[in-house]
Amino acid sequence: MTHSSSSADVYRALQERIDELPVPYPPTESGVEIKLLKALFDEHEARLALHLSAIGEPSSVIARRVPGGDPELIESTLGALARKGAINTGVTRVGNERVRTYGLAPLVVGMFEFQVDRLTPGFVNDFREYLDQGFRRSIVGVRTAQMRTVPVRATLSAGRSVSSYDDIRSYLASHPGPFSVINCVCRQSAELIGEPCTTSSTHETCLMIGHTPSHGREVTRDEVIAILDRSEREGQVLQPQNTRRPAFICCCCRDCCELLRNARKLPRPADAIPSAHRAAVVPSLCTGCRVCVKRCPMDAIAVTGGVAVIDEARCIGCGLCATTCPVHAISLVRRRRAPRTPRTAVSMYLRMYRDRWGLRKIASLAVRKLIGRKI
Repeated sequence: MTHSSSSADVYRALQERIDELPVPYPPTESGVEIKLLKALFDEHEARLALHLSAIGEPSSVIARRVPGGDPELIESTLGALARKGAINTGVTRVGNERVRTYGLAPLVVGMFEFQVDRLTPGFVNDFREYLDQGFRRSIVGVRTAQMRTVPVRATLSAGRSVSSYDDIRSYLASHPGPFSVINCVCRQSAELIGEPCTTSSTHETCLMIGHTPSHGREVTRDEVIAILDRSEREGQVLQPQNTRRPAFICCCCRDCCELLRNARKLPRPADAIPSAHRAAVVPSLCTGCRVCVKRCPMDAIAVTGGVAVIDEARCIGCGLCATTCPVHAISLVRRRRAPRTPRTAVSMYLRMYRDRWGLRKIASLAVRKLIGRKI
């Protein structure tokens, strides 16, 4: 086997390994998914990544899977991969010590987002090509999504209050922190290929909760609330992690956000983006001013006969229309079949595994974890 054949094989093996994660990483005819991997892993790093689990583990555990591997070199390589955003990293407690862990990352939410502040036009173009060639189906309209939409305000009008899981401001008020903000990878991507954002005054719109990433800026609780206020004024949609205690909240605009842009192309965006609410109009109060039409990120509102009419199949319950209606004619109501929000990130990913592979796969993963094998 030639070196080039060996190189091709290892990248294809890594693609297949990442495709086993809760978020698919499917092959394409063009092979653009391999180009993305080559931008993040050299051949040696790709071979090491094949030994990583979906759940973070200390380098000492990973090293035991590598025949003849040098533990110090493996630790160094894993650290380098984490620093360039090719894999997940975290910290766990082993006895009285805090130990760094490493694991495979999906492309989204994962490797793509980790490229914030180091994106290149080539990587962005390859990513968008991959979306067009099949990856879009892996993240838009899936049964269990990684992100959901919550209202911009807890109380929107007529005394209607959202449920506790969707009251982001109360969640932040009670969270011990720390809090940080990072640049939006979607806005950076759009700007790199000549499509600068026309609605947001800044790239700093992604909030991290409970941890401060290396490329983040730590902020106070008051600054977090100010960021939410600014995002509401600028018409951005709040999209936290799809858990009851999210580790991040994205303030997304209709122009740049990959999820919103792609959902808007669908005939029923409400089926693609989890939300417990939808907007409703009181016709007798509506003056037909069209403020809501301009605010809606899903083109879900039209004015017919002088009254705003909402297409429920397109409404994602963001509340941007309700907070700016000058006559308070719009409010949010709870959907009859509101999706259940996973309790934790682990339960969210287990649901995603179940959606893809069934309960037998979850049982198999539990056994593998129990006996110390990668999952």
